[in-house]
Amino acid sequence: MGTLRAGHHGGVRHRSELSLVLAAVVAIVAVAMASPALAAKTVTITGGGWGNGMGMSQYGAYGRALKGTGAGDILRHYYSGARVKGRRMPNKIRVGLLDGRGSVATGSSGAVSFGVAGSDRRLAQGVSADSFRIEASATGGVRLYKNDILVKRKGSTVFGAPGRPLMLRYRGPTLVHIFPKATDYAHGVMSFGTYAGCGRYCLRLVLSLSMQKYLYGLGEVPSSWPAAALEAQATAGRTYAYEKAGRLGGHRFPCDCTVYDSTFDQAYIGDSKRTTSGVYWDDWKRAVKGTKGKVIVHTGAPIQALYSSSSGGHTEHNENVWGGEPIAYLRGVEDRADAVAANPNHRWTETMSYDELSRRLDAAFGIGALRDIDLVPPFGVSGRVTVVKGSGKGGVRIVGAKRTARVSGYSIKNALNLRDSLFRISIVGRKRASTGDRRGRMGAGPSGVVPDGLPRAAVRDQRATLTHSH
Repeated sequence: MGTLRAGHHGGVRHRSELSLVLAAVVAIVAVAMASPALAAKTVTITGGGWGNGMGMSQYGAYGRALKGTGAGDILRHYYSGARVKGRRMPNKIRVGLLDGRGSVATGSSGAVSFGVAGSDRRLAQGVSADSFRIEASATGGVRLYKNDILVKRKGSTVFGAPGRPLMLRYRGPTLVHIFPKATDYAHGVMSFGTYAGCGRYCLRLVLSLSMQKYLYGLGEVPSSWPAAALEAQATAGRTYAYEKAGRLGGHRFPCDCTVYDSTFDQAYIGDSKRTTSGVYWDDWKRAVKGTKGKVIVHTGAPIQALYSSSSGGHTEHNENVWGGEPIAYLRGVEDRADAVAANPNHRWTETMSYDELSRRLDAAFGIGALRDIDLVPPFGVSGRVTVVKGSGKGGVRIVGAKRTARVSGYSIKNALNLRDSLFRISIVGRKRASTGDRRGRMGAGPSGVVPDGLPRAAVRDQRATLTHSH
């Protein structure tokens, strides 16, 4: 915006003193509005990667596979000192589909049947034209509705108990749909159980199926990727579930499961993996079959095979992301292959107003109006903003009108809905235009969705199981 100035109109040469003063004021205001130093503060956040930044980068694996690197070498690169070995898999993996619900509705493409666990008696049967609704009762059992009519058996309308869920059984080619899920399910057995909560009792839904069938529905990477990348993903996915089953069992609270179906654990998308793979479906099945029983181990034990979509050019030491003790196989390594052209998140930029930044930080940390924010060195080996490592080391320092907070880079990632903790913040309109730019590198070149009903405290539990079990 340019400055306004008084001009001459025809032959008029005489101005009142008041007019001259007003013109001068207008000019001063206009100059102030044009001055960057006095302009409204704007925030630009530049970063790299998508996810937690630990272990395998999926796009990095893709880039390596394009260059001819085999699956074993890909995994050994990302998991320091680890090897791929054969192991006997558990009979079933329990996948948490829903919890914290009052009711769940289902439909199918073919024959289904319902019964209580431990009983051979069928409570109801249905076909594609039928719909069912399951509700938690106030006593801990469930009510079953078929086509909106309450099912009764021997005068009873409540079936099962917290330890005896309602079972839904089906066989191929029948597909089962669960509302509000966006996929169908072709394999396994479903159980609708209850647990204390939601006023009286909550309803949860678990899918039990074999490890191979579970991996068939893993929606972590496109099936069109090179074979080595698919095999690396199948092996990492199997290892993640296998290790979790061995360490935590199949009855985590509140899901009563081994793994959630979301990216809190791994993205299980059921039959949508087949329908979205098209002509590449056989390639994914071949990767799962070809790696059957294979898991990643370190000193003989299965690893916690963390991975993320993109590393941004370098993965990170686990203790810098979530804290805790260093884990030998989760060391930060260079990852130039992550810069493959297909990766939209190797580098990224987010913008927001200063007011929006202030609101988000206050909502997350209760700081009041934002006065200042600093990324505190040392940064991680990848350049990621780390956990707080002491009174003046690591993490982020946020100064607000109510209080000053010291938090981790990962906490800022979540609060601002960023893709990764590999980021730098630039604020135009403050004396120090940026924070972190010169005190840490961004990568080494030239990683929820929160599932349905999952308590946010479970995110903290995820960190705790990683950092305190080794």
